[in-house]
Amino acid sequence: MTVALGDGVGAPRCVEDGTSICAALSAVARELGGVRLVLGWLTAPLDGIVADAFAEVVALMPGWGVRNVLSTPTARFVPTRLSGIAALLAGPLRPDVLVTRVVERNGELHFGTEVSWQREIVDAGALVLAVIDGNAPNADAGPPLDSVAVQIIGHSADGPVRHPTPAPEPVHEALADAVLAFVPDGARLQYGPGQLGTALLTQTQRTVQIDTGLLVDAAVDLDCRGLLAATPSATYLFGTDVLYDWADGKPILRGVEYTHDVTRLSRGAPLVAVNTAIEIDPVGQVNVEGVGEKVVGGIGGHPDYCAAARISRGGLSIIAVPSTVRGRSPLVERLSRPASTPAYDVDLIVTESGHADLRGADWNQRERLIAALFD
Repeated sequence: MTVALGDGVGAPRCVEDGTSICAALSAVARELGGVRLVLGWLTAPLDGIVADAFAEVVALMPGWGVRNVLSTPTARFVPTRLSGIAALLAGPLRPDVLVTRVVERNGELHFGTEVSWQREIVDAGALVLAVIDGNAPNADAGPPLDSVAVQIIGHSADGPVRHPTPAPEPVHEALADAVLAFVPDGARLQYGPGQLGTALLTQTQRTVQIDTGLLVDAAVDLDCRGLLAATPSATYLFGTDVLYDWADGKPILRGVEYTHDVTRLSRGAPLVAVNTAIEIDPVGQVNVEGVGEKVVGGIGGHPDYCAAARISRGGLSIIAVPSTVRGRSPLVERLSRPASTPAYDVDLIVTESGHADLRGADWNQRERLIAALFD
């Protein structure tokens, strides 16, 4: 049997009597034997999970939420772009059961703070064991869940995990200003989470659409300033009550098969994808996982958005990085981990002090341009 656990800030934690969902799931897995657990993008550790109670644990996104789990010998993570997860879950990792949190509105059940890959599992016929959260917003853009396919196993008033983003530092503000010079009015903007994404949304003076993976608190500020064109598109909410309250009732969230669909993303208004890098090699290959054996994150939607923006008419695939991070340059002679995004899907590399425009450059020209940027 394969069991998938809902992810994001709404990953199931406890029911109203304090029982830990993960502890109960671990106990059942140990009793049954042979149970495989599939984990997605987790923003916080799973309290109560006992990794060695499962025959194996498969993480689709490494990072801080699964760091302790991945230290177990039977746990592993699968390197995959986010758009590839649906195919994995329809094939070799197909779950029999999804354990998740939902919200109830007018007698109907919806996903709340994330859709991610969950609707694909539901549509494939998996049994859904759900906790109804009375304090979570409903930002699901899809239809209500089929109540016949959902078995309610408890209620909760926890609400989603709150993740305030630290205020941008001067280097992030400088990076944002440099990037925003390339963002035309009315463009669709994709950004990664963190201080740079916040700076982009708070410093732009142009009207933009948001077409991204994670929606953050700064989107609310953009809306209040009258610069948010149309309803945003995302698959996860990731912020605080400022965002969660604002998003409640808005049709924002769709599955990764929509949000990370390169064909859809590359059409329509120009897409400007702004992402970062841990390492960049001399021709522009990007590593976003970590340094050597130290893994800090997954591949995620990085290659999806970079590829889509690269082929978007009028769009741009931008890698924005400080020229040094903790005294270390992101430019390395050779990536210490496999490439997350190929060089040919990167149009511009931007630092706080300049940029390298790689469009139309051959391999030798790319090397010279990138070397000059970090010189």
